[in-house]
Amino acid sequence: MRPGPSWTFSGFQVVEHPGARVLARPEAVPWVRFVLESGRSLHSAAGRDRGAFRLEGRYPVFVIAAKSPGEEEKATHRWAVRHYARGGRFVPILLGDRYLRFERIRPYHEIEASETARERGISTPRVVAAALYPSRLFYRADLVTQFVPDASDLVESFFDTSRKGVGGAAERLDSLRVTGDLIRRMAGAGLRHRDLHARNILLEWRGSVPRPHLLDLDRCEIEPSGAPVSPTSMHQRLRRSLRKWERRTGIRISEREWAALDQAVRG
Repeated sequence: MRPGPSWTFSGFQVVEHPGARVLARPEAVPWVRFVLESGRSLHSAAGRDRGAFRLEGRYPVFVIAAKSPGEEEKATHRWAVRHYARGGRFVPILLGDRYLRFERIRPYHEIEASETARERGISTPRVVAAALYPSRLFYRADLVTQFVPDASDLVESFFDTSRKGVGGAAERLDSLRVTGDLIRRMAGAGLRHRDLHARNILLEWRGSVPRPHLLDLDRCEIEPSGAPVSPTSMHQRLRRSLRKWERRTGIRISEREWAALDQAVRG
């Protein structure tokens, strides 16, 4: 699956309205049209949804009931709606939540990366809709994905003092093992995530061993041929992220746990 010159993708329909262009799954098209015609963005509409609950982050993510559940939504019946927000220290001060239009169009690239990852056996929440709001040289953007219930990211799992981690020592080791295995499989599938930090690994807890999901694929680089890439940069970036959270919270990852992560990456 590859985008054409007008950025269209198999399985998505184009919904256009003055000031907005959205690629949406057929089941999401009625809701998208209603939102745009009401003069709101998808993210602001989700924030006004009476049944929504809020997940905190760089920008809040609103989880809403799926408006017209398709086959893949029936398991959860919820969508997560997030607004793209820049990271870093200085760029957000200059541009806020705006992106330059001559750069890679992040929400559309995320569809491509997500669909490719799923085709290559890497679990990541299914994209339901990707919205672009252009304005002169800039754009703002939203993304709607399938919500994964019973899940927590690595930061919540290891460094949330109110939860005291994911559980006992075995659960912590399993979490890092499946994370390392995910990095190894991504590299083997030709995916290089350039922003792989602890918030971008989601652990779904169903059974004794968690299932890892990859988040925020808008900065993923994809080898078209599926040729393997080195896992080193992703591995090191994740280790730096975990070290940062150790310093911030005072909660330590043991040497045995670090070894479990490292060994799983090596395979």
